[in-house]
Amino acid sequence: QGRPALAVKSSPELAESLREHHPEIVACAGLNKAHWNTVFLDGNLPNSQFYTLIDSSYQLVLEGLPDHVRQELRA
Repeated sequence: QGRPALAVKSSPELAESLREHHPEIVACAGLNKAHWNTVFLDGNLPNSQFYTLIDSSYQLVLEGLPDHVRQELRA
C-alpha cells in the first residue's frame, strides 16, 4: 500500500483482537492470516505496544525453528 509496514506473528485470538481495535493493524497478505498481522509504521500505535508486538512475535518465530537453528542464533 506504499506505507512502511512490519509483519508480526501472534496467537490467532490476539491477531483478531488487534485488528478490531487498531486500524493500523491488518491481516498480513501472503502469510497465514490467522497468525500474522501487518502493522503500518505511521506512528499511530503506541511505542510500548509496538515493541511488545515485536518481542512476542520474535519469541513465537524462534520457538518454531529447529533446535540447531535456535542454537546458532543464540551463539
